[in-house]
Amino acid sequence: MHLSHDVRRGHPPTWRHRRAADAGGAEWANVARGASVGRQTDDVAVIDAFGARWTFDVSGLDDHLADQLLHLWDRALVEPVGDEAPPPFVVRRTQEGWVEVDGREQATDDQDVPYLVSRCLTIASIRRRSGSCVMLHAAGLATDDGGTVALVAGSGTGKTTAGRLLGRSLGYVSDETVTIEHDLTVRPYPKPLSIVTDPTAPSGKHEESPDDLGLRRAAPDLRLAAVAVLERRADADEPVLEPIGLVEAMNLALPQSSALPSVDRPLDRLARVLAIGHGPYRLTYRDVEDCVGLVTDLAHVGSGHAIGDVTWTWFDGHDHTGPETPVPEDLGPSTVVARTSFGDAVMSDGIVLLLRDWVPITLPGLAASMWLAADRPVAVSDLLAVAEDELGPHPDAEGIVVATVRTMIEEKVLHVV
Repeated sequence: MHLSHDVRRGHPPTWRHRRAADAGGAEWANVARGASVGRQTDDVAVIDAFGARWTFDVSGLDDHLADQLLHLWDRALVEPVGDEAPPPFVVRRTQEGWVEVDGREQATDDQDVPYLVSRCLTIASIRRRSGSCVMLHAAGLATDDGGTVALVAGSGTGKTTAGRLLGRSLGYVSDETVTIEHDLTVRPYPKPLSIVTDPTAPSGKHEESPDDLGLRRAAPDLRLAAVAVLERRADADEPVLEPIGLVEAMNLALPQSSALPSVDRPLDRLARVLAIGHGPYRLTYRDVEDCVGLVTDLAHVGSGHAIGDVTWTWFDGHDHTGPETPVPEDLGPSTVVARTSFGDAVMSDGIVLLLRDWVPITLPGLAASMWLAADRPVAVSDLLAVAEDELGPHPDAEGIVVATVRTMIEEKVLHVV
């Protein structure tokens, strides 16, 4: 949600929504691991899903379906560690036409079970990792030295295509979730790729093994090199990689994140992730296979966790506990207002992004200045002075400031003291 206004032009304020196998040297080739790697028995294995380990139990399925699932998830299989088994993730048939996945029974055809397992395992792993890392809905591709680019995109907008096509030249990390730890290392999630087979029914997807697709294995140690938001456009003659503003990138990335509010200082953590590699970036393209060079270069540019000229300030929402209030009928220059309580906030390039009840609100320009000035009770007349100091005099400045304050109270950004 954006608060748009222009005191200089006199426009009224408006709201608008807005393991890899070593093939020798630096080459990480697509080397088959063999069906027994990581298994404890023929029908039980240990899977590592971006740091969440599971005892993957398919012993309750017929041999064909069990073997299919173990093959699809082969790259995510790991050796058991210690005597204590990870939590179970059980897939079993309960009756004809019904399968239980992770404790939930569902009616499904055998052909749809692999995608159901993929979706349920991802969701369960997100729950377990919640609060410990930044998780982005993104395709992850890595260079031979482990530099990883996260290509952020919504469902059905190019993540799997990017993973499938770019993963022939770069190491395949994931087509769904790129997980970044506090030290900016990346947890791999080399799940089977979820490919849409019928464009008219995008929720129905077919799972393909990265080995069967000939995708390269990622290096064993991964670190974040850069993040780019994907934008596929039919009129893009050639791919373009361009830097974008931090707050703009955060607004694009927030809907494509998982459990971010559960992380300490969520917006600060997200900003740090997006700014890596002199970012953030937008990658505009028509055919993603044309982007191999750009993505490879981006991975190398971000080597060493370089943060460029992007700066931001973080605000702790715990410092503000102001209640919501209605807009007073006599709202005017003498009205005293202050910030309403919020969850988290950052400011970059004069734009404030805050989380209010975990809903992102963007305050650009003057609205940002007024919000900053209202860190303690302040009269609207003083906010008018802030506007005139920043933008100069305007014949309707008072009316516009009052209208802006009204909107900010309505949207629970400010409250009346």
